[in-house]
Amino acid sequence: MAAARVAPRAAEPRRTEKPLIVIDAGHGGRDPGAAGANVREKTITLAAALALKAELERTGKYRVHMTRSDDSYVDLNRRVTIARQANADLFISLHADAGSDPAIRGASVYTLSEQGAGRAVREFTRGDNWHRDLHLPGRDPSVDRILLDMTQRATQNRSAQFARVLLTHLEATDRPLLRRSHRDAGLAVLLAPDVPAVLLEMGFITNAEDERALSDERVRRRMMKAVADGIDRYFSQPQAPLMMASSGGAMGQP
Repeated sequence: MAAARVAPRAAEPRRTEKPLIVIDAGHGGRDPGAAGANVREKTITLAAALALKAELERTGKYRVHMTRSDDSYVDLNRRVTIARQANADLFISLHADAGSDPAIRGASVYTLSEQGAGRAVREFTRGDNWHRDLHLPGRDPSVDRILLDMTQRATQNRSAQFARVLLTHLEATDRPLLRRSHRDAGLAVLLAPDVPAVLLEMGFITNAEDERALSDERVRRRMMKAVADGIDRYFSQPQAPLMMASSGGAMGQP
């Protein structure tokens, strides 16, 4: 679980166009990720990311951006930067799990832990001008910190809401889930304080059945269809507003 410095978000206000989804294919290039018997994680995640992009674009409801679209290496900080500078409405990072026990299989979804949230705030407020990244007035550091905490708390709530919806849709495909399928951690790609984000472990590449399923284009496409359906459900549900400190109040999803 890597820590990362939280990159600045673009200064422009949140758009009112179609929701923007940033898809992050885990690992890539010189970072192959976990190894299965026949395939590396970076190959699985890119194939799944491209399938999810196709599913989302087919609906015509979303704008889609990928952190990588080929076998290239993208630094963890850069992945967060991409989402924040694009003013993303949702960030989903795709991975394949690994374990020492080859019998363990199943998908899980991670959202940011409280410990990770605390570290993210410390990283984000390290510089002198951090308040500018969230359009904060900068006149009272204590007020700015409260507004940042409000923004981050709303983001965590949104992330948890999407995680629950996503797991419901994955379960409906009969894909196995880990017994504790919603987990939290301080993973680097989840650290943005103002972009709802999840990391989806699609299965265990170290399990023969999961590896076979994730390597099967039809199974993978079905799984990404479930993810796309979960995104549809997430954006159709009433949601607690995401607090944007620059507005002095809440801004709804576009």
